[in-house]
Amino acid sequence: MLALILTLFSCTTASGPPRGEGGDGRSLYVVNHGLHTGLVIARPDLLQVLPALAEAFGDGDFIEFGWGDEDFYRAPQATLSLALRALFGSTAAVLHAVRIDGDPRRRFAASEVIEVRVTEDGYRRLLAFVAGTFIHSATGSLAVLGPGLYGQSRFYQAKGSYSLFYTCNTWVAEALAASGCPMSPAAVITAGSVMSSLRRATAVGASCLVSR
Repeated sequence: MLALILTLFSCTTASGPPRGEGGDGRSLYVVNHGLHTGLVIARPDLLQVLPALAEAFGDGDFIEFGWGDEDFYRAPQATLSLALRALFGSTAAVLHAVRIDGDPRRRFAASEVIEVRVTEDGYRRLLAFVAGTFIHSATGSLAVLGPGLYGQSRFYQAKGSYSLFYTCNTWVAEALAASGCPMSPAAVITAGSVMSSLRRATAVGASCLVSR
């Protein structure tokens, strides 16, 4: 239980299209912030499936996404009561989007960053998964909830429900599974399980290749 509460707290403090080097795969990045993982995707590719993002992200190379409980994620100060409510009674979810300039591995030099290369079809499925997490209006606009936690960032209303068994890391694992990576999202709760699953993917090969 303590590990899950710490994971929830860490979800609020995460600090042309790319081609993977040495292969034909499309690249994205997963950042390990300690207990929370972030998903980093090329901004131009995201705008193809989420053109409304251009309103807040008109420039920059990448966008990092984190998903979580709305009340806890957006709270000025995280508390134990908010953490417990998120784990056992979450009522709404958000996506936290942050502009990233340059190579994410340099931006997050103090963190573990894994580059993930997937097939073209897998990459499109991942983009569709992320786009599908946003709540859209009838006109296609996104529900902007306000500024994010740091830098050029925003909170958006999102689908899903945070719980003891579905955390910010589970969401990242589902996105990777959608791309074809050999992940088992239902078994993923912590950041460590996301990163270890990616490391194991090197032995599987095929549709998900990773590099450190």
